[in-house]
Amino acid sequence: MPRPARASQKFDVIVIGAGLSGLHAANLLHDQGYKVKVLEGKSRVGGRVETAYGLETRPELGASQIGRAYARVIAACDRFGLTLIPEDRDLLTFCSNLDGQWIKADQWQSSPLNPFSQGDRDIPPLMAGPRLLDRLNPLEELTDWLDPKFAHLDISARQLFEQHGYSEEVIRLAGLNVLANDIDSASCLTMMQEQHRGRWSIKNFSNADAVTDAPYGFQEIGESAPENLAIISNIKEGAEALPKAMAAHLDEGSIELNKIVMKIDMFGPVAEVQTLDGAKYQADFVISAVPFTTLRRIGIEPGLPPIQAKAVHELGYSNTSRAHLVIREPFWKEDGLDPSFFSDGAIKMFWAVDNHTGEGEHVGYLVMTGDSASRMDMMPREDASRFLMEELARVRPASAGKVELLTYKSWENDPLIRGVRHSFAPGQVTAFANEMIQPHGRLHFAGEHTRRTELGMEAAMESGERVAIEIISASS
Repeated sequence: MPRPARASQKFDVIVIGAGLSGLHAANLLHDQGYKVKVLEGKSRVGGRVETAYGLETRPELGASQIGRAYARVIAACDRFGLTLIPEDRDLLTFCSNLDGQWIKADQWQSSPLNPFSQGDRDIPPLMAGPRLLDRLNPLEELTDWLDPKFAHLDISARQLFEQHGYSEEVIRLAGLNVLANDIDSASCLTMMQEQHRGRWSIKNFSNADAVTDAPYGFQEIGESAPENLAIISNIKEGAEALPKAMAAHLDEGSIELNKIVMKIDMFGPVAEVQTLDGAKYQADFVISAVPFTTLRRIGIEPGLPPIQAKAVHELGYSNTSRAHLVIREPFWKEDGLDPSFFSDGAIKMFWAVDNHTGEGEHVGYLVMTGDSASRMDMMPREDASRFLMEELARVRPASAGKVELLTYKSWENDPLIRGVRHSFAPGQVTAFANEMIQPHGRLHFAGEHTRRTELGMEAAMESGERVAIEIISASS
């Protein structure tokens, strides 16, 4: 016999998703006197902020980097008494494994596999895509990527590089690392926005001689920062301590875990949200603070306008999987190659983190992106972990027995996330980037995918602040 529907509970605002964006919005509204209910489908808060507290080295499985310009995140850490420390993740030098051949860092300029012409032969293989894109990036303001005058750049990196006459060999190399799934699937505008935001941060919040080029932005090489903040900081207590503190700030009972939302019904005088277990909640406003990969599986009545519906159902998400390692011995002293490596094989990158002694144990990572990550995701987690260790030992035999896998994380395989971050496909910035964040009746949209100017954790906080202001304005 079916269970009877439960009576609805009434709130001012229902927030779907207890990641940074949802929790920040909930905190801001709570502090303004709103009665807030947060519904989280997982058994923990934090979303893509997750610290593996029980493992050696306490690896961060998701977001953890706090830039010096992350004003909202820094303020939240200060408010909740969390300690910021300089990130200690300087990567040791990279060799490359391309077409089955090893090329040491100091051999790349003269290597026959180097496709660049004179003047560019010093561009390392793993930086080929970012360097070329940065060279062609005309953005000057943080919101330029949303300006129609730059719509001609809403194309793939392959198209952009072809337009500027780069050879097929250069394009192939650049396509191995373009901060997206691949060289064809992401709009140059969204990648240029990230690059420009990074340049803006470096220009305004650091000394030019305090940073160095790195595969994913800029590395910390000393402090020398205003207000005693490092170029990149981490939370001493673990990144997940921030969403936990934000959740604890709300009234007792404000957050319910393991609540998978099925439906948002806005036909009546208030919005009603129904969860998988039959519970119903009513509110004047609803905030969707989940990725579109999750929202597209929630029924919304009345339906979204065509452009917004297209965004929710088609916005792309990039795929990165990462294995967290302990390197028991510096095996690179045995094989004579650079410690870290970049590859066109199954393992896209192996990162060895400098322990500042050169001896003993080091932290390490195996990083898979795009197709390599997707193929890995076809395997059960245990099989993928085993394959990765076997593959590392195959390509770097000296590593056998000297590297231990702590854990393997795929955000693509996380059923309530389905991707490490959003990634506008070519044409999508022009098609719906501006329209997709507009409120739909009582429903408002947050999450890092709705960012306008920020990156990473700060983008999530930016979006939470925006929807809180929208709701306060609408209800005043």
